[in-house]
Amino acid sequence: MVALDELADAAARSGFALVGVAPVEAAGHGWYAPHAARLEAWLAAGHHADMDWIAERLPDRLVPGRLLPGVQSAIVLWLDHRTPTPPRPDGPVGRVAAYAWGRDYHNIARKELRRLRRWLLERHPGIGTYLSVDTGAVLERAFGERASVGWIGKSTMLIHPRRGTFGSLAVLFVDQALPPAPAAHPHRCGTCVACVDACPTGALGPWGLDARRCISYWTIEHRGLIPAAVRPWLGEWVFGCDICQDVCPWNRDAPRADPARWRPEADRAWPDLAAWILTPDAALEARLEGSPLRRATAQGLRRNALIVVGNLRLHAARTAVVAALSDPNPVLRATAVWAGRALGIPGVEARAARDPDAMVRAEVATPLPPEPALG
Repeated sequence: MVALDELADAAARSGFALVGVAPVEAAGHGWYAPHAARLEAWLAAGHHADMDWIAERLPDRLVPGRLLPGVQSAIVLWLDHRTPTPPRPDGPVGRVAAYAWGRDYHNIARKELRRLRRWLLERHPGIGTYLSVDTGAVLERAFGERASVGWIGKSTMLIHPRRGTFGSLAVLFVDQALPPAPAAHPHRCGTCVACVDACPTGALGPWGLDARRCISYWTIEHRGLIPAAVRPWLGEWVFGCDICQDVCPWNRDAPRADPARWRPEADRAWPDLAAWILTPDAALEARLEGSPLRRATAQGLRRNALIVVGNLRLHAARTAVVAALSDPNPVLRATAVWAGRALGIPGVEARAARDPDAMVRAEVATPLPPEPALG
C-alpha cells in the first residue's frame, strides 16, 4: 500500500500543492449520497441553465463505479493557478477571470496527473485508474471535501484555509484502498456571507449557484445572443467572474502561483476589446491557442467584448462596433446594434431596421444598459 507521505512527495514533484485521499463507495452511497442528492435537486430546479451535458452524464456522476469498476479511493490534488495580477493597460479593456490569464490548467493538470499515475503504477502494477481534470463526470469538490483538501463554501468553491479558493482540482480514481482522510474537512465559513452579498446578480444562495444568474455561465458557456436584460450583469467581465473569490476572506493571504509555470499575459487578463471585436473568428482562435479562453469560442468572446463596450460606454472602441455591424454572424451584428445604440452612434437603428435577420432588427427596441457610475 502506498504511504500518504510518499504520495504527497510524488504529488509535490508533479507540482500539486495539496493532496488528499477520499474513500469511494462504487455505488455512491455513504458520505457521498448527500452530495449526489444535492446535484439531482440542483438539476431538477433548472439551476444548470442549458448545460445539458451535466444532466446527460448524471448516472456516471451519481455512481463512481460506472467510471472505474471496483473503484475504492479518490486521490484529490490541488493546483494553485492565480498568479500575480498583470498591470491593467490603458485603453478600452475587459476583465478575465484569474484562471484564464495564462496557460490552460486542463493541459497542465492532466500532464502532471498522468505523471503521478505512472509513479503509482510503478509501485502497484496493474492498478486500475480513472483520471479527471474538470471535464470528467466527477464531483471534484465533493471528493475534495471528503479528502480534507478543503470545504465547499457558500460560494460553492472548495476553500483551503491557507490557499483560499484559487485552485484547480484533479482527481485520480483507483481500484485499491488507500489510507483516506479520517473525516471530511470541517466547514469554516461560519456566519460570513461576503460572497453571497457581493454577487451582483444574486446567483448564490441556499441552493448553491444558479447558473442562470451567473456571469461566468453567460460569458463562457452560453452560445448565441445574450438577452438584453442579462447584458448589464457582465459589467467589465468578458470571460468568467472572480467577484465571489475576490471578496472571500480566505483569499486575503493566499499565496500566488508561479508565473513562470502559468505564463500569464496582460492582454489575456485585460484584453483589448476593439482588437477582439475586429479579429476574425479563426484568427482569434489561433491567437488564443493553449488558453482556457477558447472555451467561450471566438464568437462568444467578440460578443462579450461588444457587451462590455456598451456597458462601460467605451467610445474609444466605436470604430470596432461599427465594423461589427457588418459581421457575417447575426449574433455579433445584433450585439453591435445594441452596443452602438449605447454609444449613440448615428444611423445604427436605421441600419438594423434594414438587416435581413429578425434578431438583428429586434435590437432596435431592446433596453440599453444604465449609464456607468462615475469615479
